[in-house]
Amino acid sequence: MMLNAHDIAKLGEISTLLEVSGYPKPGNVHRTQDFKEITYEDFIVSGVSIRDSLEIAAYNGSKCYPNMLDHISVGECILRAIRDTQQFVNSNTNLGISMLLVPLAATFGALTHEDSITNLPSILTTMIKNSQVDDAVALVKAISLANAGGMENKTSKYDVNNSNTLDDIRDNNINMYGLLEMSAKYDKISQELISGLPVIRKYGYPTYAKYMRDYSTNDVTVAVFLEILANVPDTLISRKYDEDVAMQVSENAKMILEDTSIASSDRLEAIEAFDQILRKNNYNPGTTADFTAASIYVGLVDKYSVNGL
Repeated sequence: MMLNAHDIAKLGEISTLLEVSGYPKPGNVHRTQDFKEITYEDFIVSGVSIRDSLEIAAYNGSKCYPNMLDHISVGECILRAIRDTQQFVNSNTNLGISMLLVPLAATFGALTHEDSITNLPSILTTMIKNSQVDDAVALVKAISLANAGGMENKTSKYDVNNSNTLDDIRDNNINMYGLLEMSAKYDKISQELISGLPVIRKYGYPTYAKYMRDYSTNDVTVAVFLEILANVPDTLISRKYDEDVAMQVSENAKMILEDTSIASSDRLEAIEAFDQILRKNNYNPGTTADFTAASIYVGLVDKYSVNGL
């Protein structure tokens, strides 16, 4: 692994900027489309804002794995990312991205010269399982601070909206892994972090690796987004509406993949029509965007890990 913590953070920032710039990423903010309350520029600022947290996580991973796992402080780095972002942006633009990219940055930092990207899931799992109570407390604070959408009807012993939650986590010695395990049944990012990165490994990263040499960055970004959406019903849509709606959105994305080719005019036309349907119904595949950024991050680190930047 030829990348230092600074390089790892830089690639993380780049991955967020490439993701939000992907055009026309259906149902999401991109370079030609804002939401009413959140703009493309908000996401650009948010991507830049998490860079320090990524660098700290990567540095901690490089210095503390595998002998001082209790000092990596992944939860605190996620909380810092949200706090740094909210100095400039008042909306939740990057909680999901931070929850994915910060642990990935710590894991990239832990990779040695002998490791390959295939070691990523096992090292990340080791870090999350050996996280501390303070990591869980910091994660709850980050979720509460970001005011994540669609959480109102979710029941959990450690509800982020319950004022007693932080004390309960400390009293019951719940670490970050335990907290994510409880939320995994309704949140795919939590599931991703405790299950060896199945979405990124099976859909996101392979799609990036398949196309990155032959197509534009933008076309690859949109292809990664569609591949993930087609195969993984979006958590944000299912939380705000229901699983049936999320499944139908995924079926529509799958049809586009089956009926059109990457970078073709037919695909562009189909995506634009799909985009209009999603926007008309306020269906926002926000979790898919988070997975897209994380998949690009893995692809970029894999690309530059041998020779460095």
